[in-house]
Amino acid sequence: MFRIIILATVIPAIFSTQGIERCNAGNEMPTQTTVIGCSSTPCEVRLGESARMEIIFTAPRNMEVLTPVTTAFLLGIAIPYELPLEIQRGCDHIVGATCPIAAGTTVTYIFEFPVNENYPQVRNLPVEVALHDQQGVFSCARVRIATVRG
Repeated sequence: MFRIIILATVIPAIFSTQGIERCNAGNEMPTQTTVIGCSSTPCEVRLGESARMEIIFTAPRNMEVLTPVTTAFLLGIAIPYELPLEIQRGCDHIVGATCPIAAGTTVTYIFEFPVNENYPQVRNLPVEVALHDQQGVFSCARVRIATVRG
């Protein structure tokens, strides 16, 4: 029994991307955040492609909607990153469930964001991914990325 408890606490940490941080506003972090193809930050993201994240969270209340909001921080200045409408509809990207989401439900959400090919190459860009419901932000994670060409 003790082994099962140890494995249940250690295995999720193995799959999480190392270096994910709490957002500036101090919101609750998701249970687990994994940048697909990245084991530690800064995660390399190719310009002109999309970055993909798996975010696992527990709904803090009954949720009617799920909307991701991203903000990049360049030289300490917050720059909102407008997501395409199909990505803003977070309920369409939940694995094995749909909205509305009941309070206490553990949800796996696949978040994909396109990285414009015209953006500059940067080595250590903090990007915050805040998850909103009808009442506002309920969870947020900060990941550092490095944008690279081709």
